[in-house]
Amino acid sequence: MSHALTAPFRRRHARTPHMTSPLNVVAIMKAKPGKEAQLKNLLQSALPQFQHEPGCQAYALLTDLEDPTRFVSYESWDDEAALQAHMKAPTLTNAMPVLENILAEPMQQIRLNQLPGSTV
Repeated sequence: MSHALTAPFRRRHARTPHMTSPLNVVAIMKAKPGKEAQLKNLLQSALPQFQHEPGCQAYALLTDLEDPTRFVSYESWDDEAALQAHMKAPTLTNAMPVLENILAEPMQQIRLNQLPGSTV
């Protein structure tokens, strides 16, 4: 199984000095045993749509090197409105019932603020 499910992070929108820092999100998903391939396929099939949503600066999928049932998404959004639009977009809302059946526990979402001087 590949440990990185997508190409390196890429910036899709140029930022100007007056813009605020992006809204970064890490989502942690744990597949039920035996459902890893189903989760991987679902995430990979949705990835291109996620990456092309308005306000998406980066969207990457990764797997845990020590726990093959754990998947992580790293997301960077222009702002709260872009993240909320993503949460309501058909690609994600249509995937949620499937996710509920293949996840061992509720998805954990961590919202992060990027510190000055750091890059992603």
